[in-house]
Amino acid sequence: MGQPDPYGPPPGGQPQQPYGQPGQFGTPPQGQPGQYGPPPGQFPPGQQGFPPAPPAPPKRSKARLILGGVGALVVIAIVVVGIISFMKSPATSNAGDCLSITEFTQGGDDPVKADCNDPKANVKIAKKLETASEACPGGSDAGYDTYSVTGRSSYKLCLMINAKQGDCLTNFTSQTKGYLKVPCTDPSKDGELVKVVTGQADKSVCEGTDATRVAVYPEPATTMCVKTNE
Repeated sequence: MGQPDPYGPPPGGQPQQPYGQPGQFGTPPQGQPGQYGPPPGQFPPGQQGFPPAPPAPPKRSKARLILGGVGALVVIAIVVVGIISFMKSPATSNAGDCLSITEFTQGGDDPVKADCNDPKANVKIAKKLETASEACPGGSDAGYDTYSVTGRSSYKLCLMINAKQGDCLTNFTSQTKGYLKVPCTDPSKDGELVKVVTGQADKSVCEGTDATRVAVYPEPATTMCVKTNE
């Protein structure tokens, strides 16, 4: 009688199924999960093969971006315009600078700084006073036009005509309008500078000329002899 096979059938005569045969690691019965989870391609309801993708970020409005850029440009433009306006303001001017002014009235256009060689630069700052209440040199006998600012920034500008001998003007006899340089043949002219003397502030230097009016400026000492249509 031989020895029982150590790997023989178990008691009861039922043979073991060899490894790798269907039944031990095969497909489980329909509807039952297997020992190592569902086979490839099968997942419990509500699950996918990979984690769900994160939600897409909301799209930014292109129109909003464009408008935002336009707004930034507007702000920059306003700042630039403000800087340019300030630099051209008479508040930043000093004696010797020239201005363009259209009306010598409180409601008129503010003077604008201009190059003294610009035909529109009709007045030159002779002296800048720190307060609007101060009087220009020479008092009422001097020929200065004035521009005053009161308030937080208070000052007064003493202005002389920006013209040279031989120039002709219109609005010279006006009480409010700014001087305009015109050709001497222009029928609108009402003033001609027949003599201009620098270094002297004395109306006597106009004697012997055709001048009918004299503008005397003590600082800087200048005398203008003007022939008008009177």
